[in-house]
Amino acid sequence: MPHSVRILAFVLIALMGTACSTNRKPRYDMEDGQSVSFRRYTGRPCVDHIFKWSKKAFHKVDGELSIVPSEDANEVLQRHGKPDYIRTDVQAEGDEIFDEWVYWDQNVILQFIDGQLVYEGELLDSDKVLVRRGYPSRAYSQQYEIGPRREFWIYQDLFEVGEDSYSFSNGKMIFQSTN
Repeated sequence: MPHSVRILAFVLIALMGTACSTNRKPRYDMEDGQSVSFRRYTGRPCVDHIFKWSKKAFHKVDGELSIVPSEDANEVLQRHGKPDYIRTDVQAEGDEIFDEWVYWDQNVILQFIDGQLVYEGELLDSDKVLVRRGYPSRAYSQQYEIGPRREFWIYQDLFEVGEDSYSFSNGKMIFQSTN
């Protein structure tokens, strides 16, 4: 094998090793040669009393935004105005950290990673419950390579008997039981 081919092979192997050594997900999926945004989900949507003492998931935006908007965020602010609710530093399934903006009346949710808009879509039933009720006391989720994402959330109050439960399929409510 010529010397230049060996060097090229070494460089390619080194680049592949560098790319494989990170578990960071790509910002977009590829379909038919086009980049397609995808929705991020939290790995554990329930209250974790070690790291999250509050059940509150989203914060209502009453005054000015307390964040420094990026170029993408400024473009969103021009299109939609100030968001109604914000959730920051959300741990996705995997290693990504994202922020979410909710426009309640417009039925829109947006996700940003490092100021870059990575998803814009419809506000799902699970999002609405999370905004209104906060983090559930317990949550179970199931996602396979193919098929819907299933979630079951349970809300319990420390001082009340009973529980409220919600079941979602791809974010759409399929069952609700309230006491």
